[in-house]
Amino acid sequence: MSMGLIQITVVGLAVLLRLTAFGWFAIIAIVVSAFSLGTVPAIVLGPLVFAGFSAPQSAWPLLIAADVLLLVCALTFEDGGDNEGTTPLQVLTGSRGLSGRATDRAFQVCGSAYLSTLPVLVIWAIAG
Repeated sequence: MSMGLIQITVVGLAVLLRLTAFGWFAIIAIVVSAFSLGTVPAIVLGPLVFAGFSAPQSAWPLLIAADVLLLVCALTFEDGGDNEGTTPLQVLTGSRGLSGRATDRAFQVCGSAYLSTLPVLVIWAIAG
């Protein structure tokens, strides 16, 4: 299986994980995606798929790191209804104890790290 197909699988898994804790942020993301004609998701997820198909093998460790960061973000981003939020990690494990500052901090750190890997991956793919 090529690295590009793995990246498509990772992106699909991240989207599915996000849908397990469907709430207001998911609704807003769908509306923004529709109004932007898919530009916003393409900017956030497209470079990962592009790099998967274009980057040399020397970039694969960074691709794997970006995959892990994206999946941690998808698992720890809190979403929910009007009264309380939940994360996909809570939904999948059934544990309400997996919330609060630790998961919020994990989301912030991994989200920032994921977004910072994207330009590096694209430049590496173009240069390679």
